Amino acid sequence: MRGFKLVVAYDGTDFHGWQSQPGQRTVQGVLEAALQDLVGGDLVRVAGAGRTDRGVHARGQVASFSAPTRLPAPALAPALNARLPGDVRVRSSEEAPERFHARLTARARRYSYHLLPEEDLLYRRMAWFPRRSLPLSGLARATRALEREDDFSAFRASGSSQGSPVCRVMRASWTGHGPFLRFDIVADHFLYHMVRNIVGTALKVAAAPDPAAAMDSIVASRDRRRAGVTAPAQGLCLEQVFYPEGLEP
Repeated sequence: MRGFKLVVAYDGTDFHGWQSQPGQRTVQGVLEAALQDLVGGDLVRVAGAGRTDRGVHARGQVASFSAPTRLPAPALAPALNARLPGDVRVRSSEEAPERFHARLTARARRYSYHLLPEEDLLYRRMAWFPRRSLPLSGLARATRALEREDDFSAFRASGSSQGSPVCRVMRASWTGHGPFLRFDIVADHFLYHMVRNIVGTALKVAAAPDPAAAMDSIVASRDRRRAGVTAPAQGLCLEQVFYPEGLEP
């Protein structure tokens, strides 16, 4: 039995999220079906680094699995792509150390969120047009205040697991990115809907006299009702997953 790491990209629009669910089209489900067709034998189970929700995209999702195949690891990517639907692509495939697990050994993840300053029909599957002004300076000041370790319960949606609400945010920055405003955030872990709730909250406080102070007050409250709306799923993308040195294939 050999272990493998895949880097996977997908357009999440027509998927019911990453995680397999009975009767639903999911990324994990179609990937496992393609692997089963390729390697045969017992059912191949795939672990993903991020359990993205319905409609959320990925450019750098990481998946791990074990299989008894004799195929060279780099050959898995093109072989799987020949079996996958057009809205999923394996960007790379490599052999992984025995202890590697896409989710359990991850140390941080990077997500992006894209906003549109004006309505654009062609980008509606990958960005949100919130129908309001987007003051880049105010957005940047609001989210820069999050770059720390803290209890981020104010951004945790109902239905979250009972794990710790304390996260270490290493980056939370906005940039102009082509036709979009792009939010990039890196943290050691994320609460349920945390990124989408941060985006909604940043929009809420961006025009305040002191956006950073307004954001600080919301974080300190630990009250979801004080934060902003949950931004729609289509603007969110899992960009990259980070692993400790020695567990990178």
